Amino acid sequence: MRIVLLRHGETDRNAEDRFQAQADIPLNETGVRQAQEVARSLRLAKWAAVYSSPLARAAQTAAYAAGRLGVPHLRVDGLRERHLGTLDGQDRAEFARRHPGTLRRLLTDPDYAPPGGESGRAARSRFCAALRDITEAGCDRGAPPALVVTHGGVLNLLTRALTPSVAAPDVLVGTCGAVCLDTEWAAEGRPRAALRWWNVAPQECEKPPDPAHPFPFVDFDDLITDDLTAKEVTRA
Repeated sequence: MRIVLLRHGETDRNAEDRFQAQADIPLNETGVRQAQEVARSLRLAKWAAVYSSPLARAAQTAAYAAGRLGVPHLRVDGLRERHLGTLDGQDRAEFARRHPGTLRRLLTDPDYAPPGGESGRAARSRFCAALRDITEAGCDRGAPPALVVTHGGVLNLLTRALTPSVAAPDVLVGTCGAVCLDTEWAAEGRPRAALRWWNVAPQECEKPPDPAHPFPFVDFDDLITDDLTAKEVTRA
């Protein structure tokens, strides 16, 4: 089964280059246009379902795709963006200028959690738990792909976990850009995923898989911690 992970369309905070984390910000006019263009680009009768984060910017983007494709739209809480605590709303460029080391840790160190926010490992854990459930829901090997509309921060965490450190992407997926995963079942009967393409137009992910994968399969369970850790939020 293929899972196509789509970053939501643009918001005003994206346009202003500000952290927005779990703030519930809707699409702006550009974001609406991007979401509509993505929906029109997807082939009919080729998709099983559309899943999304419940945050407005992702749910709006997903609604256009689900309406165009005529498939269910299911909101999944685990697909939310990473909680960034006191960083929420701050100017990214200014933060990078004043705290370059902290920004680097935010993007690359899964054990770092900003004050009042979520560690990268905890965010990745509940995101991968949601993806595991989606994979299990489409367990038929011949099932059509699923479209999952989510956020740049959690996509960054996932792609780093699925690639060797030397090959990890160094920039976030663009608004309405896609990450393509191929999933399969390990010998033990657990779902696992391999990164196929990163930061591409979503219609590119409709291509059939090549015989070989550029990166190895990773068991979802290896990226999921226990419930206590997954819900951990640091205090300011």
